[in-house]
Amino acid sequence: MKRLWIDDDAAFRAFVESLPPGQPVALDTEFDRTRTYYPVFALLQVGVGRECVALVDALALKEWSPLGSLLGDPRRRKYLFSASNDLPILHQACGTVPASVFDVQVAAGFCGESGVQGLKAVLERRLGIVLPKTETRSDWTRRPLSAQQLSYAGDDVAYLTEVGEWYESALRANGNLSWFQEEMEEAFCREEAYGQPPVEEAWRRLGFLHHHPGDPQAVRRAVGLAIWREGKAREIDCAKPRLLTEEQLNWCAAENPATLADLMKMPNCWPKRIRPHGQEILEVLAHPPQGTYRERVEKHFTPERKARLRKLSDRVMGIAASCARQRLIDPALACSRGDADRWATLHLDKLPQEGRICRGWRKELLQAGLDQIRP
Repeated sequence: MKRLWIDDDAAFRAFVESLPPGQPVALDTEFDRTRTYYPVFALLQVGVGRECVALVDALALKEWSPLGSLLGDPRRRKYLFSASNDLPILHQACGTVPASVFDVQVAAGFCGESGVQGLKAVLERRLGIVLPKTETRSDWTRRPLSAQQLSYAGDDVAYLTEVGEWYESALRANGNLSWFQEEMEEAFCREEAYGQPPVEEAWRRLGFLHHHPGDPQAVRRAVGLAIWREGKAREIDCAKPRLLTEEQLNWCAAENPATLADLMKMPNCWPKRIRPHGQEILEVLAHPPQGTYRERVEKHFTPERKARLRKLSDRVMGIAASCARQRLIDPALACSRGDADRWATLHLDKLPQEGRICRGWRKELLQAGLDQIRP
């Protein structure tokens, strides 16, 4: 296998321009986000079958328009594995909405296999190729990269085109190709797929709210801290746990410290991290969100409502699993717990249904079963 190391803009442009029109490529990225909110793009791998792999130093490049022309070309199939990890990074680098995407991991989920299995398992099962995975937790921002890192990175794309073509044939045979293609368009080929969820919705992911529904003041403080942490992390590009860990956020919401000295009593406090934002945290605690947030949180997490929602959500999940298996689709692709919870919430509130399971191939798959659930 030929491996090219590319670390300047002119060489990258020349490589992209050398690719024959319409030739499929495999794409992968290596990145780091231990300290930052947004991933640090460290390495781009471009595979042209088993013959050639280009390893592009993303830390050295400044001009990403060649990537944009590659990514947005509808005539050129782009094979990726777990594309939801890579395409947001590529979109952020060049600003281009991808076209003609083929996620091999998702394709496996439309062929009666798990839709979350790893590349190593797929290649071993379908091509008989065993890949070493020794660099899974490697530091991709260091330079120079080791020979082991370069070999690992190249292997991640060298066989993707071949195994992707195998799954495309399988999708044609089992009748799921059109649904898979629809999923690719919906998930990856729209500008809307790369937007961030509103900062104001950050509270929904807090475990604290499930355990303290009877303390509305503490709930409001938790909501306020979650919104502040999400916004601040995006503003200064800092990993959220480096501002407040989940444990620290929960402690602040429950204990309600009033002074900087009180705030420093939080669990595992590192003053160097907390002190620059201490006054902001105290301000949020002193003036947590009111009104709409209180009503939404308290309504969402009352014990009786939680029980009804869970029962109904479980039923939706059961219907989805049964329907999906009949079509050789991983049930997790057809309906996530979040999808089921959203459907159950709107059903209980007697509101019009919306969301993923109410449109496209998921609606076609699930509608008849969901219609059996009485209002």
